[in-house]
Amino acid sequence: MKLEMFPLLTISFVVYAGLTLAGVTASGAGGQEVAWYDALVAALPLVSGDRWEIRGGDIFLLVSVGFLFVELVRSTKTGAASIANHLLSFLLFVIVLLCFILVKGFGNSTFFIFMMMTFLDPMAGLVVTTVTARRDLAVADKSGLLN
Repeated sequence: MKLEMFPLLTISFVVYAGLTLAGVTASGAGGQEVAWYDALVAALPLVSGDRWEIRGGDIFLLVSVGFLFVELVRSTKTGAASIANHLLSFLLFVIVLLCFILVKGFGNSTFFIFMMMTFLDPMAGLVVTTVTARRDLAVADKSGLLN
């Protein structure tokens, strides 16, 4: 399989599933065990007096947004590998949706936001591919190639 066909958000999904299904936890407030995505990673004081708390799920989503950006840039390409990427991305969305609905530890806001990213990836890719195809057909039609 070509690397261009591989949806990068699959990496995020495998990491989330691995950490969640392995039961990775951390000590929360009062010594209570919390899931890895709710665990406090850092707390930074701000000039405003607020305290910015960064949790495991926040870092997961930040990395996933980076992968989504790369996927959106890759969606501007046309060709068989790009179409295969859109199809595999849609398959990933279906798997993620089923996990959100059916698997314990996946029904939370962090995973829901990630699920929406996996939905946006193939939809944006299909829209870009459709617009590009329409433009290519319009150019070919004006040149008389399709008559």
